[in-house]
Amino acid sequence: MSSSYSFLLAGRELDVFLSFSGKIALDVNFGYDLSRNGIKAFKSESWKESNFKPIDQRTLEALTESKVAVVMTSDEEASSVGFLEELIVIVEFQEKRSLTVIPIFLTKHPLDVEQVSQIFPERAIIWKTAIAKLESIAAQYSFSRNLAVMHGTHRIKQIADDIRLMFLSSASSDFKGLAGMDRHMKAFYALLALESDREVRTIGIWGSSGVGKTTLARYTYAEISVKFQAHVFLENVKEMLLPSENFEEEDLRSLDHEMNEMAEAKKKHRKVFLIADGVNNIEQGKWIAEHANWFAPGSRVILITQEKSLLVESGVNHVYEVGSLRYDEALQLFSRFAFTQSYPPPDFERLSVRAVQLAGFLPVAIRLFGSFLNGRDKEEWEATLLKLNAKQGKDITEVWKIMEALEDKDIVEASQT
Repeated sequence: MSSSYSFLLAGRELDVFLSFSGKIALDVNFGYDLSRNGIKAFKSESWKESNFKPIDQRTLEALTESKVAVVMTSDEEASSVGFLEELIVIVEFQEKRSLTVIPIFLTKHPLDVEQVSQIFPERAIIWKTAIAKLESIAAQYSFSRNLAVMHGTHRIKQIADDIRLMFLSSASSDFKGLAGMDRHMKAFYALLALESDREVRTIGIWGSSGVGKTTLARYTYAEISVKFQAHVFLENVKEMLLPSENFEEEDLRSLDHEMNEMAEAKKKHRKVFLIADGVNNIEQGKWIAEHANWFAPGSRVILITQEKSLLVESGVNHVYEVGSLRYDEALQLFSRFAFTQSYPPPDFERLSVRAVQLAGFLPVAIRLFGSFLNGRDKEEWEATLLKLNAKQGKDITEVWKIMEALEDKDIVEASQT
């Protein structure tokens, strides 16, 4: 597979890709049970496509970025052409790279392809082969069974919890090797004061874009969420919370499911672990900090923002700044992505140091640069770093676009293979 896919993965990583055979499968509210567990999911809409054509670029990128693909099927309706074409790619990814595929059958028989096979007979054998492989994969998982006789809603939550445990079991090992994480966690755990159940403690995490605030929060969530009676990871608070003067519990209930989890915690006075990422105005910060009093003593609330002043004005007394990586940490992180080892080879050391400097010692940029340069020769390194040097000082999103443009031809070619 082209290195351009590694480049995409480094910049926009997802956890789970959700694929549906049709509307009935879509109606099972599985995405919510994942999101409340801090698992980032992409909900595919390929099932809407009734005509034969390759899956679109954004869906292909999302599949490439994901660690797990959950394929939800039902034979109560004819499978769509778009879903079946997507299934072919999912199975191919499962066979060729480290993508875990989890089938969930909502009915006794996984799929009905006879109707679409009559319209596109030339694709029938390919589709049926992909379905057979899906059924073979299902045999590997104890929770990939007929949900029709397993009290659907309860079983869906159980499967979401199983997937959560799968991520938690690997999260610690994934994050522990991350440069600077041990240093951050030692200081951050002191602020969390988990040994104390006397208060509801609110902690703020702040720092510039790309410095690793969300990574620190996700690591913390993976490590300690099991210690609480309820836990919620709000990914995009700036899009979700719209506080007003008359913002009451009924308004809260009208928000997304993640916020309903908070309402339940208030009603039952639970010990809660809440992380709110993307807080970008004082009203949001104050609202969350004030409503933290809903929860039982021992609860922990974490607000993530780029502005320290926002935390102070929101009444958050415990604040942690995530600064740029130290030199040795930055070089170690870069080497992991560029060379899959802890230090650059001698003949690439000078270039590696330059790449780290151009990345501004920011983890997200370092991972991006390292993945992009992985497997390239010295001439390509020199040319790429020269172009990046000309764009120094740009926002990381702009640099991302620049690198994507450098690789544009390979990305297009890769999407067609």
